[in-house]
Amino acid sequence: MSTIPPPGEPPPPPSYPSPSGQPVYPGAWPGYPPAVPAYPTASWGQPGPAPGLIYASFWTRFLGYLIDRLLLVLVQLVITVPVLWAPVIQFYQAHPAVSGQLPPLPSDFTGRFLTVALVSAAVDALYFGGLVAWQGRTLGQMATGTSVVRAEDGGKLPPSRAFLRAIVFWGPGLASAYQVLGGFAGLVAFISLLSVAWDPRKQGWHDKLGRALVVKRVGPVPGYVP
Repeated sequence: MSTIPPPGEPPPPPSYPSPSGQPVYPGAWPGYPPAVPAYPTASWGQPGPAPGLIYASFWTRFLGYLIDRLLLVLVQLVITVPVLWAPVIQFYQAHPAVSGQLPPLPSDFTGRFLTVALVSAAVDALYFGGLVAWQGRTLGQMATGTSVVRAEDGGKLPPSRAFLRAIVFWGPGLASAYQVLGGFAGLVAFISLLSVAWDPRKQGWHDKLGRALVVKRVGPVPGYVP
C-alpha cells in the first residue's frame, strides 16, 4: 500500500526517538509554522525546542567556553599585568625573602587586588552578558555554531536576563576579592557549568536562572522532504 498522501495533504510525521523525559515534538515556538518537525537523528545532538534546532551538547558548550576564556585571559592580562603583577614583582625584587620568608605586601596592594577583581568582573559581565544580549552569542559560541535564546519563544535574551544568566561568569571574579566568598562562588559556578552534562535540555543552573536555552541550528533530516 502506498504511503504517498493524497494531493493537498501533508506527509505523515516521521518516527523519531525521543530523548528521555521529552516528547517527540514539544511544540513549535510562536512564529514557527505548524509543520512536521524535521529533527535530526544523529547521536551527537538531542532534538531541540523547535524544528531545525538541537540542544547544544556539553562538549560543544565546553569548547565554546574554552575559546571565550582564552580570549578573555588575553584581554585581562593587559589590565592585570601593569596594575597588579608588575608592581608585585618590583616589590619583591626590592624586598627579597629573609630566611625563606617573603615579606608581606603593603596595605595599598589590597586596593590593587580589589581593582583587578572589579575590572575582571566587569569585563566578564560585558562579554558574557552584554554580547549575548546584543548578538545572541559570544565569540566562542559563534565558533561552535551555537546561540543563546529565550526558552519561551526562541528570541534574544533581554539585557536583564542576559546579565543575570552571566552571573556564573562574572560573580566569582567579583567575589574573588574575598578569599572564602570567592572560593564558594567558584564552586557554585563550576557545578552550574557542569550541570549541563546531565540536564535533559542541556541547561546549566545559570541557563535556568536566565530562562534560556543554548541551541545549535542544523539542517533537516537527510532524505526527508516536508
